[in-house]
Amino acid sequence: MSARPNHPPALSYVSAPGAPAELLAQLRDSDRADRWVPAFEQGWMQALEESRRTFSLAGLYAVF
Repeated sequence: MSARPNHPPALSYVSAPGAPAELLAQLRDSDRADRWVPAFEQGWMQALEESRRTFSLAGLYAVF
């Protein structure tokens, strides 16, 4: 009996580096841009700030 699973491991989704800019461009072209663009920009800024706050080089080097 094998210890390996019968199914392939689930792959996590990783967006392309330019995906946020492409999405923002699509939102700006939308009929509801006046609502969606500010919401996107606010969410994006919150995500960037959270990543800055939680990023640690010490943790990265601990893995290696």
